[in-house]
Amino acid sequence: MKKIPAWIIILIVIALLIGSKFLFFSKKEEKMGVAGKNKNSMPIAVNYYVLDPIALSNDIFTTGKIGALNQIEIMPEVSGKVTAIYFKEGETVTKGSALIKLNDADLQAQLLKSKTQSKLSEQKLDRLKKLMAVNGISQEELDIQENELNAYKADQAYITAQLAKTNITAPFTGVIGLKNISEGSFVNSTTAIASLIQVTPLYVEFSVPEKYISLFKKGISVKFSNDNVDGAKTYSATIYAIEPRIDETTKTIKARAMYNGNMTFYPGSFVKVFVNLSETKNTLMVPTQAVIPTLKGQKVIVSKNGIATDVFVTIGVRTDDKIQVLEGLSIGDTVVTTGLLSIRKESKLKLLKAGN
Repeated sequence: MKKIPAWIIILIVIALLIGSKFLFFSKKEEKMGVAGKNKNSMPIAVNYYVLDPIALSNDIFTTGKIGALNQIEIMPEVSGKVTAIYFKEGETVTKGSALIKLNDADLQAQLLKSKTQSKLSEQKLDRLKKLMAVNGISQEELDIQENELNAYKADQAYITAQLAKTNITAPFTGVIGLKNISEGSFVNSTTAIASLIQVTPLYVEFSVPEKYISLFKKGISVKFSNDNVDGAKTYSATIYAIEPRIDETTKTIKARAMYNGNMTFYPGSFVKVFVNLSETKNTLMVPTQAVIPTLKGQKVIVSKNGIATDVFVTIGVRTDDKIQVLEGLSIGDTVVTTGLLSIRKESKLKLLKAGN
């Protein structure tokens, strides 16, 4: 019997190995393909929420502070020694009432001197006018004398204005605070004598998120309380001014509400503020967990005939568990609320439980 060459045997073995490999992997891929197809065809069990229009109550709870419409630190305009103090600490003073008197002896002397010079200049001017009538002097001499008299009158006006600054009066009606000086003290334009605060009416200053800007208007009534306990007494104020810009850092808009009540509040104290804006009817709300943030914006997954569909939405006001949808959805849409990470585009869905 003729012996088979070794190289032929080697070729036969290699051919058998290659054939078995293709046979094995083709069957495996076929099985995986069938398994994947079955897996993709299986519906994903999810919970859902059907959109139904509701009335949204826009209630805002925030913090604010009490402020005075007018408050200043009383400071003199000129330097000098305090010769009289006419107010008592903590009392109410009316607008225009005298508060402080500074020494004005030097200014009084300057005013007297200027008045004397002015009188002499006026008498001289009268004599020159008589000479001018008979052509005894030139027009230039008469003009020089008139200018001299006007200069003396200007000096008097300046000195009188300086004298007025030595009498410090109340610019508005309010309560004066604790004094920082005594009679005989020397003060200048940087010396804080006392504070003057208008205690009625007061305002409540607070901020709300910019998403409420369309509902935020003058004339809206707000409630506030300076007590941290539940059931604390609240007081009413009315919005009279709104800042015409959005704070770039906090994305809020600031407002002030006027309080005209009899309760005494201290400017600078913090309060809790409650604002009840107008109710929005026929609002579409979806559960918070249904909204998915993406690079292109916010989206939700909607079930249409059992197939998952991505829908981009414009959102509005948030509550504790829901988000307002302004654009993108309609009444009756079925929004998926669970299993969102497992769902792909056009996945089959099995709806299990409806949410509230």
